[in-house]
Amino acid sequence: MSKDVRERSIDPASQEMLDICQRAGLETAWDRFEKQQPQCGFGELGLCCRNCNMGPCRIDPFGEGASKG
Repeated sequence: MSKDVRERSIDPASQEMLDICQRAGLETAWDRFEKQQPQCGFGELGLCCRNCNMGPCRIDPFGEGASKG
């Protein structure tokens, strides 16, 4: 069992299943999460704009004012 598997769960049954998935080349939720890195900095700070799905146009980290919205 790899160190990575032991870090993902403390449950022995889950560790065994993760080890089996790793050996079989199956993708797990942790693998998908790692592929999504890096996470959006706005979302990590809880600053997501919920007015539309076009992105955080009202948030300006440089203090120059909003460009849209």
